Amino acid sequence: MKTPARFSTMLPGQFAAFSGMTNTRFPGVPSTGMNQPDRTAIGHGNAARLFPLLLLCFLLACTGQEAEPPAPPSPPVSASPDGVIDEERASYTITVSAGSFDREETIVSLQFPGAVVPGYYQLTDDAGHSTALQVDDRNSGWFILDELPAGESKTYFFDGSQPMESVDEAADETVLPVVDPGTVTFTVNGNPVLNYFHGDNDPPAELDERYRRGGYIHPVYSPEGVELTSHLDPDGHPHHAGIWSAWTNTRFNGNTPDFWNIHQNTGRVDIDTMHTLWSGAVHGGFRARHHFYDLSGDEPAVALNEQWEVRVYRSPEATDVLFFDLEVTQTANTGHPLILPEYRYGGIGFRGHPDWGDPGNCSFLTSGGLGRDGHATRARWAHIGGYTGGQLAGIAVLGHPSNYRFPQTMRIHPVDPFFNFAPTQLGDMRIDPGNPYVARYRFVTYDGDPDPGLIDRLWNDYAYPPGVTVHER
Repeated sequence: MKTPARFSTMLPGQFAAFSGMTNTRFPGVPSTGMNQPDRTAIGHGNAARLFPLLLLCFLLACTGQEAEPPAPPSPPVSASPDGVIDEERASYTITVSAGSFDREETIVSLQFPGAVVPGYYQLTDDAGHSTALQVDDRNSGWFILDELPAGESKTYFFDGSQPMESVDEAADETVLPVVDPGTVTFTVNGNPVLNYFHGDNDPPAELDERYRRGGYIHPVYSPEGVELTSHLDPDGHPHHAGIWSAWTNTRFNGNTPDFWNIHQNTGRVDIDTMHTLWSGAVHGGFRARHHFYDLSGDEPAVALNEQWEVRVYRSPEATDVLFFDLEVTQTANTGHPLILPEYRYGGIGFRGHPDWGDPGNCSFLTSGGLGRDGHATRARWAHIGGYTGGQLAGIAVLGHPSNYRFPQTMRIHPVDPFFNFAPTQLGDMRIDPGNPYVARYRFVTYDGDPDPGLIDRLWNDYAYPPGVTVHER
């Protein structure tokens, strides 16, 4: 039973009030840092706790009783240099510079110099045209730049005293999470973009309990609703799970756990909590914590704490694509580093739809113009796609320039629909205590054949976004 969308609508900075936050698979395993909950959360094994809330939502929907809408944001405030809150100072002039690239429906982010209440606002340009601005819980503003030629700039005016009362008032299309007991599905204007397992999956009878887990994305959809990913496939690498994170060849505290091949019983990655969830006029998303469990020693131990932050963006009007960002932060859980010897795959993996298992029905294209022969080469982005139920669709994975060893080398499987940016191909790596490993990727989905020119433009927007200056008015 899905939670109706109206119960999932949250202003930026407002979080889902779900109880339960403890991983129950290895309840005695200590972890530190990112494991410590700071907000109410959806956690591993929380279906029983979540069910009463879902039942209440269902009964309200059946009786026609509407849930009370979220309270409108409080008047925005900003901080003066001496730290005093001043409601009169929450007005800014925002100048956007295109830089070296033509911009078209580009995501723009900015940081306000003073505190602004999370919510929805309108930016107004010199011509009097307005655009929706979303302010998140980190005092960042987000909006979509319609068009700006290379070398030019555009000025907007922000009046923090006039917030929108709801996301629906701020924008025609919105990004909404729809929560189930074990998953959350993000939709744009009612159409699904991706599904994330904040609880356990449900393996088929052919697979044992080792494959029961959460903390990954599946399915991912094209704009026309074609499924692009696979998981729990008994006939093809059932440990591959849509879009997921794991390392293969590792050393930790004298052990050699393999977090990728969970069927080898030496390591695994599991969900801890999905602690933040939001909707938005520009983007919706979530933050979640995962644990890398070393099972190769006498007792299970957490080697890494991992945080995922996913942003699902509103669809561009002129370009028929869907896209979302994934930022992964991995932190050593103990005083021991995780050593990553040179290996051909590991990191963020992508498993394509089972229909793409026929090599003749699966194509690859890299930013360097290569196909499957692009294995072990370096690229800014890579496409994988094929026919699903007779419909051609695909996805491009865009690497960020800040990623370690960018442009990263790739694992492109010789026959299977599998892709992975694999920095360990270039030599040993390590994740030391106090020195987190961060990886950032943008995923773009589309129907039909890939358009290299379009993907290049979207990569430019991601890698080198427009410049922004913010001044108090």
